[in-house]
Amino acid sequence: MTDYYPLAELNEWHYKRNNGSVYSNKVTGVTGNRFTMLNSAANTSSVVIKQGDVISTDALEAGNFQPWLAVDVKKGDSWAVMFTMKGVACMLIMTAKEKDIEKEVEGKVYQHVLFIEAESKILVNDTLMPLNFFTQYYYAGGIGLIQTTSSAGDIHSLVDYKLH
Repeated sequence: MTDYYPLAELNEWHYKRNNGSVYSNKVTGVTGNRFTMLNSAANTSSVVIKQGDVISTDALEAGNFQPWLAVDVKKGDSWAVMFTMKGVACMLIMTAKEKDIEKEVEGKVYQHVLFIEAESKILVNDTLMPLNFFTQYYYAGGIGLIQTTSSAGDIHSLVDYKLH
């Protein structure tokens, strides 16, 4: 099994946006299987919990832990991430599109990459409505998130990382 999100205190990942700005995600604290993450772009902290093979986070809504990634995820696996944003019930339908592929990011070729796509939906009058918005996440085994892209043209690419 491949660890697509290696977590340890002081691990950090630096990403460049398509506008050229750079931000970081850093593990700033560890208590058992709970990892506090600081995102320098938003200047906010979230918690990641690694329980068995499942990684859950409250990054989308503080205190609402949702499954984000699994070590043993297989191509075709799908799961829901539910959260509330500005009073609106939201859902991401996460689907593992590819596994063990190669992906080039910022001139570096990564191996054993997992590609997950998230489809955004909202709940309106008890009906789940698609937003026609998709986000792609690429995780390299033993490294972590190497790139995020979206149907709006956003690109966040890994430019540097330090694992402890």
